[in-house]
Amino acid sequence: MSTTDRLDVYYDPYDYTIDADPYPVWKRLRDEAPLYHNPDVGFYALSRYDDVLAGLLDQDTFVSSHGITLEMIGDDPIGIPMMIMMDPPEHTTLRKLVSRSFTPRAIGALEPRIREICAGLLDPLADADEFDYVVDYAGMIPPTVILALVGFPAGFAAEFRTTVDSSMHYEEGDQPASLRSRRTERYADVITEVGSGVFELLPELMKQRRLDPQDDLISDLVHAEIDDDDGTKRRLTDDEIVGFVQLLATAGSETVVRLLGFAGVELARNPDQRALLVADPSLIPNAVEETLRYEAPSPIQGRWVARDIELHGTVVPRGSKMALLNGSADRDERHFPDPDRFDVRRNIDRHLAFGYGTHFCIGSALARIEGRIALEETLARFPDWAVDEDRIQRIHTTTVRGYTNVPITPTR
Repeated sequence: MSTTDRLDVYYDPYDYTIDADPYPVWKRLRDEAPLYHNPDVGFYALSRYDDVLAGLLDQDTFVSSHGITLEMIGDDPIGIPMMIMMDPPEHTTLRKLVSRSFTPRAIGALEPRIREICAGLLDPLADADEFDYVVDYAGMIPPTVILALVGFPAGFAAEFRTTVDSSMHYEEGDQPASLRSRRTERYADVITEVGSGVFELLPELMKQRRLDPQDDLISDLVHAEIDDDDGTKRRLTDDEIVGFVQLLATAGSETVVRLLGFAGVELARNPDQRALLVADPSLIPNAVEETLRYEAPSPIQGRWVARDIELHGTVVPRGSKMALLNGSADRDERHFPDPDRFDVRRNIDRHLAFGYGTHFCIGSALARIEGRIALEETLARFPDWAVDEDRIQRIHTTTVRGYTNVPITPTR
């Protein structure tokens, strides 16, 4: 069977029970319905590694400008000036510009500051009998780093974290029809949603940086020039700058928080793997990659189908919604031997946690260095810990999977 409308193999990304552990369902999809169709929720899905990779690379068929989550995708372009929801050539032009601030060299220069942030969060917890690895530590690292990178005051990190979480959450029983307008408004109005908080400072900050540039991302963006469609050069509009900062605030923050939450849990569940990292910290970068593969923070990439395409013997019609299940692809035994084993020494040639192709995560280098340093600082202070599995709490969104609470008890 290559595709199915039958409910004997059932997948619904909005189902809390499935979302808590989608891997058994995803395995059945890979084996029994590599092209899956859910007519009730209204989407198709590809789950095998080779199919997902091909889908991510085929930007002419699977487009992003109509929305990137199933509830947002519609027949018309979404009209939100965020790079992640643009297609070439607009996407190419903007990405080329902002990527200058995300080269490995530029991100590497942030290492001392990131390490200082991690140490500052962990040191007060040195004698704690218990703390929450996400709330007290992982959840605060990305917003603090991003605020510093952009040029915002550091004191807004907690509010920043709360706003990003609330803007993505969905309630059990929500479906695309009820979520579409609400989610579109949330993506478009993150600044309004924060109210008097950090994003309200952005217009004034842009104005200041135009007059007095500093060594931060906003200064780079307001003074950068791009080639327009007619060959002339122009500056980024305020909407384009705001859209990119919103993208950085959400995607850049969520990926690392969920990565570290998963790492905290999986290293407790696999103490032999944690012991390897304590004995040989040079394995930590690969442990970051294995965590990303094993538990992709953003496991579903939504696309609008721009033309009829035949997949596994079935024609997917133009206008359909397609879910590219990169989280499933990274557990595909056709590509990764023994994929359900967490192995920090695994030889990983290419996982899809950051996507691939045109929309490969522009902040991947930043996420990797934050993840590496955060784990280095954790393991240097706490070589052993237990997780209270009964009190772990998840966040449920259509863009990311992960934990909001991971209570841990260090072993001394």
